[in-house]
Amino acid sequence: MTRTPTPPEDELLLTYLADRAAHRAEAATAWLGSLTDYERGLVHDAAVMGYVQGLMRDRSEGVRKDSQVMALVIEACQAMPDLYPAVAVERAHPVVTGWVVETPLRGTWRRTGPVFDDPERAAQRYRSAVEQDPAREWRVVRVTTSQTVAASHDPDAEGPAAHHEAAHGGTPTAEWNRP
Repeated sequence: MTRTPTPPEDELLLTYLADRAAHRAEAATAWLGSLTDYERGLVHDAAVMGYVQGLMRDRSEGVRKDSQVMALVIEACQAMPDLYPAVAVERAHPVVTGWVVETPLRGTWRRTGPVFDDPERAAQRYRSAVEQDPAREWRVVRVTTSQTVAASHDPDAEGPAAHHEAAHGGTPTAEWNRP
């Protein structure tokens, strides 16, 4: 049997739901505030295009796999680089992934050695570190680096093509703090 809530219970529930919504909004704002301009741009571009693509789809198509949705959103963003510049950036080099072993030093996690190309070598270094100093905290961290072209100059080109500044900045500034 379902019982109908009384007015004071309704108010408690509504207060609880409002508090939870406010907490989620604060957490989202804090998370977005922790991102670089570039990362925030990526989240923005993908979220907006995902929303747009969702509105354009026929509901009878069903729900696509995540990988299909991601490919659709990226393709749509790259088709309109002026509207979605964070997704359309030119990479200077391929993204590189490596692994490092870290331990806290003076309250901050710090690398204790080189970046390993092979995760097994990082795991060996990690096991060795734990064995040598089991009282200390240790972790293996995957490091992904990318290099994005912020500006370029081509002396052989003429006119505006000779000097290109990426969509995310003109002259070198702190805003170039992007992956």
